[in-house]
Amino acid sequence: MKTKILAFVSICVLLLGLTACGGNSDGQTQKSAAEIADEIHNTQTFQDTLNAIDTDMLKDYYRIDEADLSDSKVYVSGSFSTAEEIAVFKASSEQAVENIKKAIDTRLEDLKLAFESYAPDEMTKINNPVLVTKGTMVVLVLADDTSAVSDKVDALLK
Repeated sequence: MKTKILAFVSICVLLLGLTACGGNSDGQTQKSAAEIADEIHNTQTFQDTLNAIDTDMLKDYYRIDEADLSDSKVYVSGSFSTAEEIAVFKASSEQAVENIKKAIDTRLEDLKLAFESYAPDEMTKINNPVLVTKGTMVVLVLADDTSAVSDKVDALLK
């Protein structure tokens, strides 16, 4: 009887040890902002050529405090004739996520003002953005095919 109890306890301890060492079951780590933005840029269809902007120019497009960001990559329309854009931000904290969302709202309002009379057909992209937040990652994509982009963003943020 004692050997059966000892064997049972040993198996339980072994199973607990194995589950404690399991870690992330899918073996994936969070992708960087650049990896996510580049993957969207390289796999989705855009009308315009999108150009990456450097971090110095980021403040001109998005009014985000540097302290709120730990990582970012943004692509904007190369010709400025479309509202197409990819913006991926990794916030430095949960509060920073809210600040980044507010900056995105401001950016969308700026784009509405710029495109409503200049290129009204672009308003569909601006009014129906793909905007996904997962943890401290915030992704904004303005594109024609929001369904495909949304699926891609969801897959990248898993």
